[in-house]
Amino acid sequence: MSYEKVKSIKITDKVEVKSACNNVRPLTYNWWECVSLTKILKEKGKRAVEIEIFKTFEEGTFQAVTQNRYRRALDLMYNMFYEEYKQFSWRLNNAKYGSKEAQEHRELRESQEFKDFLWKVLNTKLPKKNLIGFDKDRNYYIYKITTRQIRYTQSKEQAKKFMYEQDILKYNDRGFNFEVIRS
Repeated sequence: MSYEKVKSIKITDKVEVKSACNNVRPLTYNWWECVSLTKILKEKGKRAVEIEIFKTFEEGTFQAVTQNRYRRALDLMYNMFYEEYKQFSWRLNNAKYGSKEAQEHRELRESQEFKDFLWKVLNTKLPKKNLIGFDKDRNYYIYKITTRQIRYTQSKEQAKKFMYEQDILKYNDRGFNFEVIRS
């Protein structure tokens, strides 16, 4: 399924998007007016269009090429607000298409409650925490994590900085004994 690789979004009296379609090569980024979002902007206002843009990123129709407000909000939603988000997530809904449960979930995703949740996440500032991981078994700090290895250091100053506690604690499920320390 195709999606738009979004570089930038401008909201003035209309909504303009600089993007390229993911399945067309070479990638050519162009500015274009998103008529459906412009209609929402004119009828419901800027807040409604920002919620709709964020929802479009959450659904995967838009995907950020560069870090932007919506990409940061997705990171927050998946890390800080995940427990609250699970009830709305279309990825976690296993209801059969056309069933009563699927219809109820679709209505929940269109509800004001979901829009308020998206607005709350969109306006949450990133935490200013610099967290580091400490391996209690080895008495070392985490220096670097790759898909194949974890490197350690004795120096707290050289330790890798993490944004979210979950990024450190997820390794405890794999047999590690990491502790979160605020630097």
